[in-house]
Amino acid sequence: MNNINKILGVVLMLGSVFISTMERISIRVSVAIVEAGYASGGTNVPPFAQTNEHPTGLLVYFMFFVGFILLVAGFPGSYKKNRNHGHSKEV
Repeated sequence: MNNINKILGVVLMLGSVFISTMERISIRVSVAIVEAGYASGGTNVPPFAQTNEHPTGLLVYFMFFVGFILLVAGFPGSYKKNRNHGHSKEV
């Protein structure tokens, strides 16, 4: 179970970074297309097309947080190693 938590944690964290990157790229490309359309017409670009800094959605932060929690849960602490210390089975 610990290895599954580690793998899922890393996958969710990398997935959230990938989604965030794709979102930023798509915003910049769409703004560039709008600016190119206005530039080809010879008019100035309106101010709404120049605002290309949008906040990232909450899904990205949630995925990263859940991935981090799963990754931390994949590494058991020393309390599990010492839990049976002193309790030996006698045959």
